[in-house]
Formats: sequence, C-alpha cells, structure tokens
Amino acid sequence: MDLGICVRDLPANEVARLGRFAEDRGFSHLFVPDVRGGGAEPGKPLGGRDAFASLAAMFEATSTVRGAVGVAAVIFHEPTALARMAGTLNELSGGRFDLGIGVSHPEAAGRGGATYPKSPLTEMRWWVEEMRRCSTGGGLSFGGGFPVLVGALGPKMVALGAADADGVVLNWLTPEHAATTVAAVREAAGPGGRATTVLYVRISPRQAALTDAVNYDALANYHQHLVSQGLTTPEAIVAGATLPADDPGAAKERLAAYADAGIDVLCLYPHGFDEAERERVLASVAP
Repeated sequence: MDLGICVRDLPANEVARLGRFAEDRGFSHLFVPDVRGGGAEPGKPLGGRDAFASLAAMFEATSTVRGAVGVAAVIFHEPTALARMAGTLNELSGGRFDLGIGVSHPEAAGRGGATYPKSPLTEMRWWVEEMRRCSTGGGLSFGGGFPVLVGALGPKMVALGAADADGVVLNWLTPEHAATTVAAVREAAGPGGRATTVLYVRISPRQAALTDAVNYDALANYHQHLVSQGLTTPEAIVAGATLPADDPGAAKERLAAYADAGIDVLCLYPHGFDEAERERVLASVAP
C-alpha cells in the first residue's frame, strides 16, 4: 500500500512545500479536494482556493510525487474546461496527474447555486466517458493519459469507477468495510482489469476529528454511508474510521489493517494542525 497525503484549501505555496515534504518522506501522492461551491447568495463567501492552481505550484516544486484533484465536483464544472485543465497539469507534471471526479451532494449543490442531477449515477457515467475520451481517446492534443478516478460512496458508484474508469476515491471507511469495498472493486473490474482504490483517512486531534465526523454525518449521502458501517455516533465514526494523531504506534497498526484490506493508496488527511504540527504528525507515520 502506498501512502499519500490529502489537504484542502491551503495556500499554493504551502501545497508546494508539502509536495516537497511528501517527496522527501516517501509519500507517493498529494491529493487536493476541489472546494468549489458557495457564493450563490449575495454576501456569502465563495468556495476555497483553486485545487488546480495549487497543484501546478506543487508540480513545479517536485519531480516524482503524483498530484491529484480529488475530487472535482462536476456540477460546478464545464466538461471541456475541466479536460483542458487536467491535460495542462498532466503535461506540466510530466504525466504525474490524476483527475478525480464526483457528483458532490445535494446540500453542496444548494449552497453553490448548482442543480443536483436526478440520477447521479447516469450523470457520473457520462462524465467518466467524456473525461476518458479526452484523456485516452484523442480528445486532447496535449497532456493526455491522466487516470480518471470516481469519488464513490455507494456500491453502484464504486462499480462504475472500477469498471468504466481507472479506480475510485473512497472516504470514511473502517478497515473491515475497506476490505469489502476492495473486493467489490476487483469484481467489477473483471478478469484482467485493474482499478486503483484510494482511501482518505483523517489523522487529527480528537476534537477536530469529532467536528469533521459531525459535519459529514449531516450530509444525507454520508449519513447513509456511515450508518451502513454501524457508525451511528461521532465517537463511533472517529474510533472506527480515523487514525489517532497522538499515538504513532496505534496509527501504524490501523494503517497495517488498511493495507491488509487491499487499499492501494491510503491518503492521510491531517486536519486541525498548523503547518509544523501537520508535518510532525505526518512524519511520525511516514513510509
């Protein structure tokens, strides 16, 4: 299992610095979520910093670590523009870019003034076909060849990412349910198929982890996802699907459990730290 890092809404120079840190410490990937949305109402703030621009800064500062937008919420994007950005970053990085795409959530669509699709699966199937066409079918005259990953919670979206894309980006899974999901990905990919499984796992101070758990559980899709794993309280979510930030030994044991589950790339998702604390915690479990 490779270890990556996931960070959201950091200044581009910090993303570049973290990319160098990742490269020096043996991490394989740096994922930056797309934080578009917001600003639909006058006076309300826009979404966070642009993940694509931040990754451009990271690629300029590194030579081996892969960078990924994970995931770009397609309801806030136009397909040809998204493909051009992906191709440009893949060209800039020398083929080190991965594009994660997802349909987002009804709550985020409302905050961002977008329309949530009546059939998220149908919508995502179209986007996968279009991004794959641009990446590998000659749709782009530059920067082709980037993998397309699907942000997935439910079994149908997992199967779509495994069968029709290059893999899935997963979130908030216990090791036991990670193993079940890996098995489903391999089955959907079919004989000879190869689909990558990327999993985000928080490593945070306890209060920050509990706050994250409450916020995600408030989203209908995530609530269903968590309840299906028996995670019915914030405390249970933190205990079952995060890593302790203050106990490197226990964190490494949990990492080993995810490796045994068959996850390909586990992205440590630090939250609630300043820059120095973030690097200290990541270094304590670095490859």
